[in-house]
Order: sequence, then structure tokens, then C-alpha cells
Amino acid sequence: MNPEEILVRAGDKWLVLRIADIRYIKADNKVCRVITIHREHILTTPLQVLEADLPSDRFLRVHRCYLVAWSHITALTTNGVCVGSEELPVSRNVLPDLNSRYAMRYY
Repeated sequence: MNPEEILVRAGDKWLVLRIADIRYIKADNKVCRVITIHREHILTTPLQVLEADLPSDRFLRVHRCYLVAWSHITALTTNGVCVGSEELPVSRNVLPDLNSRYAMRYY
């Protein structure tokens, strides 16, 4: 498998997703919603497994339910991150680290 792709289970089939296309992943009950630049995929793969399979230098767990791609963060707010036009929540204990990592990355 190409290191720029990830193999995930969506119901009864397996999908190959390009890592660069993943904007964020949201855990929603027993499924994960993978939001890519093209569409949304509903997976039966748990968020913990996806987080372990994705490169940690390119993705950040910002909340117990959200894993976000650094390259798709467009802004920081006082309580969250913006990915395109959507604002996603950030847990209070992650916010200071996120702010410092974001500042180091762009300044």
C-alpha cells in the first residue's frame, strides 16, 4: 500500500483514502465520519484505530470526537478550529498546545 493512503472499512467494503484528502474525522456513536475534500465517508473503523494509522505529524486529536488534519485548519478561534467554513470544538486541555503548535508552524 502507498504510504500516502489509508485502508479503512466502510460497512461491508474496504476503501482506500488518500491521506492528503482527509480534512477531519468525527466519531459519532459507533461510526466515524471521515470528511474529505470530495465527500463524506461513514466508517465502522473506530477513531482510536484511525488515529494510530494516520501520521501524527499531520493529524491532531483536538477533542475526544475529532481528529483534524493540520493542512486543512484555516483558523483558530477561542474555543475551536476552523476547517473551511466549519468550526470544530477543541477540548480545554488541548487548546494551549494547539495554539503554541499553530504559532510555531506559521510564525
